[in-house]
This record gives sequence, C-alpha cells and structure tokens, in this order.
Amino acid sequence: MKAMKKSSLIITIILIFCVLLLSFTWSHFQSSLDALDLPDTSTAESYDRHYVLIPDTENSILWQAIFESADQEAAKNSAYLELLSQDAGSSYTKADYLRILIASQVDGIILKPDGTDEVRELISEAVSDGIPVVTVLEDDSDSDRISYVGLNSYQLADTYTELSLSCLDGADGEIMILLDSESVNPIQSLAAAQLTRYIEQEKADEQDVTVSLYYLESSTDFDYEEGIRELFINRSPLPDVLICMDEVLTECAYQALIDYNEVGSTDIIGFYYSDQILEAIEKGIIPATLAVDTKEVGSYCIDALNEYHTLDHTSSYYSVDLSLITQNNVADYLADNVEEEE
Repeated sequence: MKAMKKSSLIITIILIFCVLLLSFTWSHFQSSLDALDLPDTSTAESYDRHYVLIPDTENSILWQAIFESADQEAAKNSAYLELLSQDAGSSYTKADYLRILIASQVDGIILKPDGTDEVRELISEAVSDGIPVVTVLEDDSDSDRISYVGLNSYQLADTYTELSLSCLDGADGEIMILLDSESVNPIQSLAAAQLTRYIEQEKADEQDVTVSLYYLESSTDFDYEEGIRELFINRSPLPDVLICMDEVLTECAYQALIDYNEVGSTDIIGFYYSDQILEAIEKGIIPATLAVDTKEVGSYCIDALNEYHTLDHTSSYYSVDLSLITQNNVADYLADNVEEEE
C-alpha cells in the first residue's frame, strides 16, 4: 500500500512538473510573438493570404526596393506582405524568426538563407507544414524551398571576370573577393569558385593573375567596416581589384578607399547601388557595380507563392536580369533616384 502511495506521489509530481514546463514554454513562445509585433491579420479582411519577407538587412536600399516591388505585387493578388522588423538590439536569429513564423502559420515566407543546417531544416519544416518558402538572391537547393529567385551564378562569375580583367588591362595582379563568413552560401561560394576558373581561362597566356578570398566576421554593418579597415591597414600594397558581392560591403570598401587616401590604388567592383556608390562611379573612383532588377525579384517572389497556393507547384528557379552600371550609364540611375525622392 505504501509502495502504491509512493508511486502515485511520484507520478503526480512528474505531471505537475510537465504542466509547469509546458506553461513556461508557452509563455516564452507567446512573449516571442509579442516581441515580433506580428500584425493581427484577423482585421485584414480584404486579404486572403499573409506573406512575410525576412530581409537580410532591413534598412538596406536593396531590400527596401525588393519589398516595395513584392508589396505592390502582393496587393494586386489579395495578399498582405509584411516586412519583418529586426531591431538593432534584438538577439533573434534567422532561425528564431522562422520558428515563430511557422508557429504563426503564415501563408508564405521569403528570405535569403544563411547556409546553416538549422535554417535549411526549418525551411523544410515550414514547407512540410504547408507554408511555402521562397529563397531570394542566394539559394539553398538542399532544402525543400519551393523556388529560388535570383541571379545565375555562372552569369555572375562571367560578369565579374570580364570586369576584373578589364581593370587589370593585361597586367599581372591580384583579384580579391570580399565575403561575409557568416552568410557564405552555395551561390556565393559557387560564384567565387567559378570566378577563379574563369579568370584562369580568360586571362592572357603570359598574364599572372591570382584570386584570393577575404572573409569578414560580421553581425553588424560596423563589423564590416572594421574588417575592411583592417584589410586597408594591414595589406600593402592593396589587391589590384576588390570584388564586393554585397551592397554594404561595396559602401564600406569605398569609404575605406577615401579614408585611407587609397583612391587609384585598387579598383572596386561593387554589387547593387546607393547614392554614394553612384556618385563614386560618376567620379570614376569605382569602375562599375552590378545591379539586380529588384522589380523582377519582388514580383517573382509573390508569383511563386501565389502559383504554389493555386496549383500546388511552381517553377523551381526564377532568373532575374543583371545590369552593369558604369560611367557610361550612371547618369540614368542618378536621374531615376532624384525622381523617386521627389
């Protein structure tokens, strides 16, 4: 009898512990939802679906342009697109946001994957739960994402090769690729590897060209700045060509070029553009930058989600156009920026 009472007491204690643990877990999850400040979609009766875009850098001109295009396309199709706000002091990771969005049962997610197993598994979990995920600008083909919207890595490598060798103009030299070590993904790594091969194939027979990779540890734009400043301080001479596969990296490299009075010492080939980058091209300080068609990126992301909801399938790859901005056409982009501001 005493043994039975003792056994019942142990079971009761275990049950109480489980209830308390579940209560704590639910409370923590609810506080996470509150911290994200997700909108109450029950009041958005005019929308049939709720999509969420997780930007790589919320205040980036590139991501803002992608969101604006996607938002317009979503509105045409009775969908509400939310740009996930990421507070500067927030400790949430991309994986954390994915978990919360999966639990919230949104109707679709758009994001640039970070190449980690955790995010890859969560993308697959979302899709298995009926939430289609579109990867943008960089892909993770090993996940179950429904579609990738972005650049062709071969086209990217080919364009960078042509520009880099043009900067060297037949001379020997070093071409350095700047990469964020925290977000090196298959498309970046593949483009870098292809770039190395293309340069070896396309350089002149007697030309000695080396390609090096420079990884930057970064969780904030400030880390980017510090990493590039260290490069400018510790490397003498600087590489002949710096390839930046990111808008923020391009701006940081250009600023370091000015701060350390190294204009003319190295050529920067950038990615995307801002007023600062366009002005640098106009002055001849930056030879060129690559521009992705953000209108296509945004609209294709929404097209992929809508088509998947309607037909239960969609194209696995949407290729977007790549433009080259040089002194020959930079005036057109500067004029467009002025018109948008007005």
